[in-house]
Amino acid sequence: MSRRLQPAGSLRAYFGWRLRHWRRARGMSQTELGARLGYGDSHLSKVESGDRWPPPDLPDRADRVLDTGGELAVLWPLVERERQEGPRQTEPVAPSTPSSPTAPEAMEALLGAYHAVGSQLGGRDLVVPLEHYTRTVVQWQAASTAPGLSRLAARFAQLAGWARFDGADYPTAQFWYTCGLHWATQADDRDLMSRLLARQSSVHWSVGNAAGAIALAERARLVDGASPGVRAWACLAEARGHALAGDRLPCEQRLDEAAALLAAADPVTEPWATPSVLALATGTCYRDLAARSDHSGLANSAVDHTQRSLAAVPTTNEHDRAVIATRLASSHTHAGQPDEAASVLTTLLDPPSGPHGSARVRAEMRVVHTQLTEHWPTVGAVRELTDLVRTNLPD
Repeated sequence: MSRRLQPAGSLRAYFGWRLRHWRRARGMSQTELGARLGYGDSHLSKVESGDRWPPPDLPDRADRVLDTGGELAVLWPLVERERQEGPRQTEPVAPSTPSSPTAPEAMEALLGAYHAVGSQLGGRDLVVPLEHYTRTVVQWQAASTAPGLSRLAARFAQLAGWARFDGADYPTAQFWYTCGLHWATQADDRDLMSRLLARQSSVHWSVGNAAGAIALAERARLVDGASPGVRAWACLAEARGHALAGDRLPCEQRLDEAAALLAAADPVTEPWATPSVLALATGTCYRDLAARSDHSGLANSAVDHTQRSLAAVPTTNEHDRAVIATRLASSHTHAGQPDEAASVLTTLLDPPSGPHGSARVRAEMRVVHTQLTEHWPTVGAVRELTDLVRTNLPD
C-alpha cells in the first residue's frame, strides 16, 4: 500500500495521488500527460505531489484523457472548497498503534452500533465520529500489515461515505468510497470491493449520471468471488442506472437477476438482503422509467412495490422509513395521485421529526412538493402540504 494515502490530510494531496494513479494505470509519463493536457511536466509533478492546486480545467480534461469514469471531476468541488476555506484546523493525531490488543474488536462493535443508529436516525450526527474513527484505524493500518485493519478501515470508510451521502455531500462521499475501495482491495475482501463500487454507483445515480452509475455498478457485479447478496445489490444499482437512462429491458433483466441472487443469499451473514430491499429498488426503477415514458402502468407498479417495501421496515427505523416514504410520494405523483402523494409527505412533516435532518431526504421531499405544486396547485391536500413545507422544510 502507498503510504501517501492519508485521508486525514489534504484533499489536494489526495487529488494528486489519484491523478498519479490513473496516469500510471494508463502507462503514461508525466511529460506525455502534460503534453496532452497543455501543462509542463514540472507543473504536473507538483499537482501530483500535492504541492500545487490543480487548475480548474484539469479534472474534466484529465478524466477524458485518462478514461477515469469522471472520478477527478467528482473530487474537484471538494478540492476547490478546501482551497477557498484555507488550511484546516489541526486535529489530534490518533495513536499509530491500537491502545490494546482488543481495540480493533471494540472498533468492530462500534461500527455495528453506528450502522444501527444510521438506520434509525440518519447520518447527520455520525459524520464527525465516523471520520475520526476511520482516520484512527488508518493510522493503525499504516504501522501494520494485518489485512484485518485494512478491512476495518474500508468498512469505516464505507459508513463515513454513507453519512456524507445522506447529507447530500456527494464529493466527500465519493472520496471516502474511493479510499474504502483501495483498502478493501488491499485486504482482498471481494464483498467490500463490490459494495464500495455499488456505493460509488449510487453517487452517480443521485446526481443524474446514468452512464457513470451503470459502469460502476457493472464493475461491482463482475467482482469475482462476491457473495450472492452483494452481487444482488450490484444488480440493483445497475438496474437503477438503466432506469435513469430510460432503458426498460436491461433494467428488468438486472432486477430479475437480483431477485434470484437474493433468494440464494444467506440470511445470517447477509441479513440486509431482504425482499424489502428488492421492492424499494424495483419501485424506484419503475418510477424513473415512468418519469421518462409517461407510462401510468409503470407508475402504479412503482407505488405497489414501494408500499410493500415501506410496510416491511420497522417503525423504529425512522430514517429508512422516511427515505422509502418520500420515494412512495414521488411514485404517487408520477401515477397522477396528488392526494395520496401529499398525504404521505404530510405524515412525514407533521409533526417534524429527526429523519428530516437528512439533507438527501429533504431534497427529495422538495422535488416531490415542486412537482405537486406545478401540476395540482389547487388540490386541497397540496395546498395544506405547502403550508407545512414553508414551516417545517425551509430551504
